[in-house]
Amino acid sequence: MDRAEFLQTIDSLYAARKAGDKQALAAYWAPDAVFRIAGEAKLMSAAVPAGTEGAKETVEALIDKFQFHALERLNAVVEGNVAAIHWRVTFSTGGCAPLTTEICDLWTIRDDGKVVSLLQFTDTAMLLATLERAGG
Repeated sequence: MDRAEFLQTIDSLYAARKAGDKQALAAYWAPDAVFRIAGEAKLMSAAVPAGTEGAKETVEALIDKFQFHALERLNAVVEGNVAAIHWRVTFSTGGCAPLTTEICDLWTIRDDGKVVSLLQFTDTAMLLATLERAGG
């Protein structure tokens, strides 16, 4: 997979994520794929799935909690089957007003387009505060 194909795969994944299309997303995960939000799991609310389940289940739970309204790729570095991507994301939860933050993802994708791992760095304090305001 070349750089353009790699980024197109990720853009398609995030388009499905923004649409809340769990079925479309499920097609991208390798059977043993892992997803994790970086940070101390003990400090995360039980309401924020941090990656204790498989990637598919964790991302589906996040889709149920957080809606994406806008997503802009700011920068990307792709080397082989690994990419680091910096995003600006506008999201909301529980009927609260949308907020904008930045995230950084570290992706590993096989040549067949299946995601093996996704490690996401995000403002976990903002996520928790937003959930608290939303009552969830």
